[in-house]
Amino acid sequence: MAEEKFKLPRSSYEELCKIIKAYGTLNKPIPLNEITRATGINRTIVSSNNAFLSNVGIIEGGILKGVTGTGKSLAQALEYGLPKEIAAAWQVVIRGNDFLNKMVLAVRIRKGMESSSLEAHIAYSAGLPKKEAVMTGARTIIDILLNSGMVTEKDDRIIPVEGPISASEEKTVPPEIRNSATEVFNLSGVNLNINVSINVVPSELEGLGERVKVLIEELLDIGKKRKKDAEDAEQEG
Repeated sequence: MAEEKFKLPRSSYEELCKIIKAYGTLNKPIPLNEITRATGINRTIVSSNNAFLSNVGIIEGGILKGVTGTGKSLAQALEYGLPKEIAAAWQVVIRGNDFLNKMVLAVRIRKGMESSSLEAHIAYSAGLPKKEAVMTGARTIIDILLNSGMVTEKDDRIIPVEGPISASEEKTVPPEIRNSATEVFNLSGVNLNINVSINVVPSELEGLGERVKVLIEELLDIGKKRKKDAEDAEQEG
C-alpha cells in the first residue's frame, strides 16, 4: 500500500545540492527570487524542490524560507566537498524523516535491491504517478541515500551498509513476512513446490495476505495449465 503523498525532489542530486548550498550561504529567510539569483536555477524549479527540503527539515518558513540548523550543517559540508561530513549531515536528515528511514529499511530488509526497483519503490511509496519528474526525484533520493553512506551501489544494486536490522525494527515486520514460505500442492499425483520469498516494509503489510493468496492461486492455475498442455501433447504424440 502506498504512503500518503510525499513530496520528492524535482531535480537531480547535483541541482538539489546547489539549492541547499544557496540557502546555507544566504543564511536568512529569503524569497524565491534570491535563490534563483544565487543559483541561476529557474524559480519554478526552486519552488518545486522547496516542498521536499521543507519536509525533511533542511529549510523552514512560509513565503520567506531559511535554512535550519540541520540544513546549515549539510550546506557547509556540501560547499567544502567533504565526503565524511556530507555523509554525516545526510544521515541526520534521513534519521529525522520517517519516509527516508523507510526507504533505507526497505533496502536492508531485502538485503539489497536493483536500482530500478528501488526507484519504482520510492515513487510508489510516495504515492505519486509514474512520470519523468517523479522518477527523477526517486533517483535523487537514491543518490541522497548513497551519499549518506547508509547504502552503497554494486553491479547496479543498492545494498545496505548498516548492520543487521535492530530489534525495534524487526518487531515492525512479522516473521512470516520476512521469511520465505513454502507451500506444496498435489495436482493429480504431480507435486508442485511453490517457494514464495516475500520482502516488504511495514507500509506494505495491509492486504498482503490476500495478495499472497491470489498469487498462489495464479501459480496453481499456471501449473494446472502446463500439466494439461503436457498431457494433451503426449496424447497427440
